[in-house]
Order: sequence, then structure tokens, then C-alpha cells
Amino acid sequence: MTDQRAPALRRAATVTFVVYLVVLAGAAFLPLPSMQLERGTGPSYDLALRRPDLLGGWEVQRNVLMTIPFGVLLPLVVRWRYEALVLACVGVTLLIETVQLLVSAAVGWSWRAFDVNDLLLNTVGGLLGLALAALVLAVVRRPAVPPARRLVPAAMAAALVGWAVVATLTPPPTRPVVYACDEPPAGTITVLPGGASAYAGRDGSVCLRADDGTASLPYDAGPGPAFTYDRPDGTWEVGTAQPGDVLTAGVGGPVVDLHAVDGSDVLVWAARR
Repeated sequence: MTDQRAPALRRAATVTFVVYLVVLAGAAFLPLPSMQLERGTGPSYDLALRRPDLLGGWEVQRNVLMTIPFGVLLPLVVRWRYEALVLACVGVTLLIETVQLLVSAAVGWSWRAFDVNDLLLNTVGGLLGLALAALVLAVVRRPAVPPARRLVPAAMAAALVGWAVVATLTPPPTRPVVYACDEPPAGTITVLPGGASAYAGRDGSVCLRADDGTASLPYDAGPGPAFTYDRPDGTWEVGTAQPGDVLTAGVGGPVVDLHAVDGSDVLVWAARR
């Protein structure tokens, strides 16, 4: 690459990088709290690191794709060492998640959830972008091999990306089906509104009980109702959710309170229909 072309490329990359940062901020922080209805009480966070699956749906892929441009453009805009670029990829997603948590705490409700899995996937996206930029620059400039000590951050970044890829390609181990309602509680029983209750099985599955109704739900049960039952004060519904979910009692109804279950990551709820 000639000296005349390098400044032009840097200016174009800088403009593109600024536009990208504006788009990234919009994706991370819009709509603002003032533009939304309250969703539950207090900030929401998920600190349980789960197995990364880069093919696990659009939400996962979006978290990876949204930071790939950051890793591609940053080396074209700044002249930092590789270890600083790696830290920048971690830092930008940590900043986003932290701001989301702090703003949620400031407004008093879950505007955005702090999720370590989003942090991991965003970091993987940034590192993939760095790898792509490094590959292109290596072909164009043919730089000398750096000393071994400077390869440590690159090796750590490659190990993180490699772990995500291997975890994606390796199917999770099958777990035996456990019907929690057929065994004694693995922890304390959670009492829910409307006379319902819930407890965990030995594998983190959940048993929901209410009057004459019962339902055994798996350890990874998603959001939704399990069954309904009638009481003198009306018809009630019980169900499950995952951390970060926000459920309402019917269309436009009040936000449903989610309750933790001792021995399970699944959240449970009960609401009058």
C-alpha cells in the first residue's frame, strides 16, 4: 500500500468507525427508558455463564455480528499494539453491559439486563473482526513476526474464539428426563400467589403445584404458562420464565412477578387471568 493511499484509507475508516459507533449505541441503548413502560422492579442481570452456541438463533448471532465491525475498523483507525486492541474489544462490550445495568438501577426497573453471555458473545465478535483485519493487513503489508511475548494476547483471544466454535459444533450431553413432581423437593418450597407452590428436582427441573393441578417442567423451561386452575377469587395461571424475561398478565396487563426456586435456574410465577 502506497503512502498516498494510507491517509485516505485511515480517513475513510475513521468516518466509517464513527458511523458504526453511532449505530452500535442505538442498538445497545434504544429505546431509552423514557420511551418504554416499566418492566418489573429493580435492575435485571444474568451472571450464569452458559455454553456458547454461535448457531443458537438470531439473538446469539446478533450479539456476535454487532461487534465484528469494531474489530475490523479499530486497527485501521488507531495504531495500538495487539494486546490493547484485544482489551478494547473486551472493554467496549463491558462498557455497554455496565451502562445498561447502571441505568436500570438508576430508573429502578429492568430497562436492559446485564448478561455475561452477551458479554462473551460480543467479545467473540470483536475478536473475529480483529482476526479478519489482521489477515488482510498481513497479506497487504507482510509484517514481521512479533516476539513471543506479544503473541500471548493473540493466543488467549484465539483460545476464546476456539472454545466458542468447539462448543457450537459439539452437541451438549444428553440429560436424563426427571419429573420433579415424582420426587421429593431438592430444596426449599417456593410459595406463589393464588395458593400455588414450586420446588426443584435433583437436576434443576421444576414442579409446579396448585390445588389439584401439577406440572413438571425441565431445567431449561422457557417462558410461558404451564396450566390454569380455578379458585373462588377467579382463574389463576402458573408458569415458568428465564432470567431477564418480562411477562405480563394478558395483553397490556400488569407485569408478572417472577420468583426464584431453590435448586433451579428456572423462575416461576402465578397470576390471575
